[in-house]
Order: sequence, then C-alpha cells, then structure tokens
Amino acid sequence: MATQQSIGLGQTPATLLCDTRAMNLLDQANAVARELLATGAPVFLPVNPVEYHGPHLSLHNDGLISAGFTKDLYAALAVEHPDWPLLEVSDLEVGVEAVQGPGTRSIPYDTVLDLVLRACESLVRLGAKRVVLQTFHGSPLHDIALERGARWLRAQGVPAVVPLNYLIHSFIEADASTYDVAYATIEDEALRKQLQSDFLIDFHAGFMETSLTLHYAPDSVDPRRERLPKCPPFEPDARVMRASKAARALGRKHLAAELGAAAYGLGWYALRPFPGYSGHPALANARAGEAFANVFVEALTPLVSRALDGRPPPLTAPAPWLHYATIRGRLGNVTTPLEQVLTQFPA
Repeated sequence: MATQQSIGLGQTPATLLCDTRAMNLLDQANAVARELLATGAPVFLPVNPVEYHGPHLSLHNDGLISAGFTKDLYAALAVEHPDWPLLEVSDLEVGVEAVQGPGTRSIPYDTVLDLVLRACESLVRLGAKRVVLQTFHGSPLHDIALERGARWLRAQGVPAVVPLNYLIHSFIEADASTYDVAYATIEDEALRKQLQSDFLIDFHAGFMETSLTLHYAPDSVDPRRERLPKCPPFEPDARVMRASKAARALGRKHLAAELGAAAYGLGWYALRPFPGYSGHPALANARAGEAFANVFVEALTPLVSRALDGRPPPLTAPAPWLHYATIRGRLGNVTTPLEQVLTQFPA
C-alpha cells in the first residue's frame, strides 16, 4: 500500500514532485493542495464499500486492493509524466449492492451517486485537472454511479476515468487464458484446470481477489483461509439466463454476456448457507496476485492514459441500462439473512 505524507518544514510542492509516496490531498494546506493540482497530476478518488468478503478477508478489502492498484497504475503513468506527484483523497467508504455479511454497510444507489458527485464537485472547486475514480467493487450499479461521476467531470472539462469498468468488460468478454501467468503458479494440473474453468464465477473473495490481497496487503488475510473449501456449485438464475440466450440469438453478444454474468451472480447469492466468497480462496497465493496485477496494469495503462489526455474513453460502465431497469437501484435488491452467512472456518 502507498503511504501518506504531509509537506513538512522546508518542503515545497516542487521538491515533492519526484517523491512517489502518496499524498492525501485533503491533508495538505489548501494553498499547497491547489499548487499540487496545478501540476496537472490526476487525483485518485477511491470509492469502495465496507463489505463482507468471507471469513478470511477484511471489510476494507476492496479499498486495500484499490490502494495497491493506484500505486501501480501511477508508476506506469509516471513513465510519461515523471513530474506528476501521486495525489489521493480519502476513500468514501461507500458501495452499492455490497455483499451481505457481518459488518457490511448497505448504501443505496442514489446515496452513493450523490456522494460521488459531491466529491467530484469539491475536487473541481479545489482545482483538479484530472481525476481517476478508483474502486475494486464490481457491482454494476456501483460502477454506473462512478461512471456518472466521471461523465460529470468530463462535462466540466476535467478528464476522468473509472479503470475498473475496463476490467469488468474484459472479464465479461475474455477467457482464463488471459491470465495464464497467474494460474501457472498452481503446480497441480487438475487444480489449475479447475480454477481456469471456474474463471467466470470467481468474482468475489475467491482465488483471484484473495491472491491480489496477498500481494497488496498480506497482513490483512487470515491464514486460516487455507482451510476453506471450494465454493459449492450453483446454477445461474434461470430467468436471467433465458434473457441472456435471447439477447445472443438477436446478435447482442455483449448484452448476452452481461446478462449471463448477472445470472451467475444471482445463482451464487441463492446459496444456503451463503459462503460470502466464490471460487477457491484456499489456493490463492501472492505470486498469482502479482501476476494478475501486472496483467491489469499493462492492459489498463494505455486506456487510462488516453482518457486522462482528454480523449473519449473507449468503454464506459457495463450494463448502463440497470440504472433504468432497477429504477435507480430500487428493484432487484438481494438480501441474505445474517444467520445464513458462513462466518467460521472449518475445524
């Protein structure tokens, strides 16, 4: 994770431009914050939920991954912009459709959208020239809220981007071979093939996410996760899957993929007891996490760079129609009784 700093005695914004430690912009004197923003460096605005990630990961897991990913993405961007300081603001700690479990904060879509827009407005007033809205929470409505914040910023003449939206599109369209270097860390061929075949349903606190956490924030992972069994098998929601097949028959391949992902997500939520994780977190390892992170950064850097240069982003939030189909998040909410959530490790 990046460390935060404040400007100390004898330091100026100019002397800190080559310092790669993250500065929390809101911790700086107002005049100094404006001088830092005048460099044109992007502000990384994290928006992540307090959310249950099984018994083995923390409620801040999305924020921890976002913090590590911010540092990596900044380092990649700094190759062409070595004069940019690494500027962050505090995580909003909100998220739409957070997975239910002990400690989860469930925040309505309209509330998250309002907070994102208010945060964006405050950055513009402070003098932000570029903004990266950073998250590792893959809820479609959450990412739509962030994309609407980015769209508002672009309307004010401030280039803005939501990197996770690109990743979600790639998850929906890609196959496991994209991440062969990560799966290669599993020596057992049968287990490796099993993980690869389960790629599309490894979407929360499973092999991929737990590996990323072991890479970015290993002290936050409970070592007892090695006792967790693989997530039980589940069937996709039949109605949504029928809609996916209909969309595919009409030639709407991406819509079909979005609906297919939603069908599997609903099927996972229906598991009882509810594990709070998918995939196989017991097999996670830090080397796989580093490999996943490297693939992400390599793929995203040119797209993020393009967006921050003020060119239209090639992709926006997946499933933008959910903003209307759910009546701004009022329909389709999934709830899980706490007594049905797995909270203990096997003996």
